[in-house]
Amino acid sequence: MKYQLVAIDVDGTLLDEEHRLLEENKAALQMVLEKGGKVVLCSGRGYWALKDFIEQLGIRNAVITQNGSQITDYTGENILHEEMISVENCRKILEYCVKNGYHPLIYQKDNVYGDLQDRYLEIFERCMNQKVIYTEDIEQTYAQIPLGKILVLDEPKRILQIQNWMMEQFRGQLLAELAYDFSLEIGGSDKGKALKWLAGHYQIPRENILAIGDGENDKGMLQYAGFGVAMGSAMPGVKAVADAVTLSNNESGVAEAIRRYM
Repeated sequence: MKYQLVAIDVDGTLLDEEHRLLEENKAALQMVLEKGGKVVLCSGRGYWALKDFIEQLGIRNAVITQNGSQITDYTGENILHEEMISVENCRKILEYCVKNGYHPLIYQKDNVYGDLQDRYLEIFERCMNQKVIYTEDIEQTYAQIPLGKILVLDEPKRILQIQNWMMEQFRGQLLAELAYDFSLEIGGSDKGKALKWLAGHYQIPRENILAIGDGENDKGMLQYAGFGVAMGSAMPGVKAVADAVTLSNNESGVAEAIRRYM
């Protein structure tokens, strides 16, 4: 095979718009595994929201979770590497959110907490297949530990406002990227940095890595990989940095990319 490792985003890439793992994609990735390649899921999800897909695909290597803030083995029991948001910065972000009427979701250990109660909560729970534990006071619920991810879901204009605040406040020290125009993912690292660390861990040169994604939070890994592929349904900025564009996630674009470029 031309590439030893396939790094692949999950929502909007591996899964279709109904968040299903299509059989064509599954077969293509299993072929990579059978030929000795590594398939690495690179997702904004936490480990437990990825576990079912890891098992379906038969993955036995590392998994990049929470947009790169945490890398675990395939069991989720062993953390291989992490770059978290410090307690001090978590407090700053939560204080800003509460003061300005945002309703952040915090990824704390294996659970997600928040006081979000609108259509965006429904979207999150349906797409992630994970229930948010409701809290009336997110600052009180926060356990004063470093976090891998804080997610803010809101109207696109308000998402841009908090993203601009993040950029001014932290000046690139933390991740603050769009998954969708209504979704800002805040983390201690990004997928590109995580993929670089994992390439060193496995001693795989970047030119032997193929990456596939669709969101702004995938740009780093597409740029790091030897060959980056954007989904046909990807954001324009993602297509602009990719080496190639495949079919959409509803057309098994992952399988098409593997057939064409592997």
